[in-house]
Amino acid sequence: MRVVRSLVAGALIAGAASVFATLGAGSAGAVAVTPLPGGVQVDLSPGDTKWVHQSGFGRTIAGLPHPSAASFGAALDGAAALSSEYPEGRVVFTVFGPFDQLSGTMLALK
Repeated sequence: MRVVRSLVAGALIAGAASVFATLGAGSAGAVAVTPLPGGVQVDLSPGDTKWVHQSGFGRTIAGLPHPSAASFGAALDGAAALSSEYPEGRVVFTVFGPFDQLSGTMLALK
């Protein structure tokens, strides 16, 4: 059962890209999701970055029962908080690997 929960949580973390894409679909600067070999890159619009910061979405992800969830959620909240201080600030992140061993990068851009 623990393995199943880890796989489901990993899928949710990797699936965060599709959540952001759905949330940003109605905005002019929608989220850009780019498939990469073995992963995905997500480029949040400034509006979506502000929403992530204001909603504390990273804390929600950090609560998932997955080894990568806590660090990913904390990095997302930190990057969104920093980038939200600028009018065109945004967050870009990548997620790579199998669901039980996710890794990636996170950038806060102004």
